[in-house]
Amino acid sequence: MKEIYPWNQTAWQQLQAQRQAGRLAHAYLFQGPSGIGKQDLADAFAASLLCQQPAADGTACGQCGACQQFEAGTHPDALSLVPEPGKTQIRIDPVRQLTARLGLKSHQGGFKVARIEGAHRLNTAAANSLLKTLEEPTDNTVLVLITDQPSRLLATIRSRCQGLRLVPPPAALARDWLAARVGEGDADLLLALADGAPLTALALAEGEHLTQRRAWFDQWQALIDGRQDAVAVAADWAGEAGTAPLEWMSQWLMDLIRLQQGETAIRNPDLLEPMQDMTEDMDPVTLHNLLEQVWQALRLAATPVNRQALIEDLLIAWTAAGRPRRRRKRA
Repeated sequence: MKEIYPWNQTAWQQLQAQRQAGRLAHAYLFQGPSGIGKQDLADAFAASLLCQQPAADGTACGQCGACQQFEAGTHPDALSLVPEPGKTQIRIDPVRQLTARLGLKSHQGGFKVARIEGAHRLNTAAANSLLKTLEEPTDNTVLVLITDQPSRLLATIRSRCQGLRLVPPPAALARDWLAARVGEGDADLLLALADGAPLTALALAEGEHLTQRRAWFDQWQALIDGRQDAVAVAADWAGEAGTAPLEWMSQWLMDLIRLQQGETAIRNPDLLEPMQDMTEDMDPVTLHNLLEQVWQALRLAATPVNRQALIEDLLIAWTAAGRPRRRRKRA
């Protein structure tokens, strides 16, 4: 069964109190930043509603037939909807299929539970199709919409769901939880990079994420120093499966802007020294324009676009921003 993280215990107790009082909502909106366990909480809640022998605190037993089916992904009353790989929207056909199944009787005589991950990706037609189910819910049906961007949902969808706002844990709790899993050495850095989101920090600790990030930063720094070629670096970055180099670049630019504004708390504290050196030569307007360009590139990267050309334009602009720096170093 999915773990209910310590910082989500209050939300869990609220859900279970409503269940015990017979006041469960027919639809919930789990909202909050990524990396804090919204999906895991939704899964634990669904398992709890379907379990045949839940514990006193409502958690699923993990042993009964319903729990075994849920874990295997074969429980007929546990439904889920996620964005299709490579798609930026949830379209109407999967929603119609989901709502049609919700209109049927429960296979096991209890709840039917549907979870919609990335609910903000519902396009207008899909959202309107779901709205009909929210307005006329069937008995013993619970929908859980999960999002880190609730403002992108139709207001009519939000108004028909009971909101459950999840927040990152206090810094000390997040650090203790993460340090128990990755050790004391990297916990502070990982949490800073993850903006305090423990699950994002834990994911960064796995594999070669930190090593790769530092390699990308070294390339990025070498560009403004004139030691790397933008076209060659773009070819390397475009070869990545996702948009990780661009996401890190947006963080680095925001840190440069923070430093220019006199702030000392930055998202990449291990890069403070080289970034302080960079700020000596950077024009604030140029940095803000570059940040806007990165955000635009991230939006376009999800479309059928020539990603290498997109990154080339971005890195050429970054290289140009380093001209004052190169003149200073030659002087």
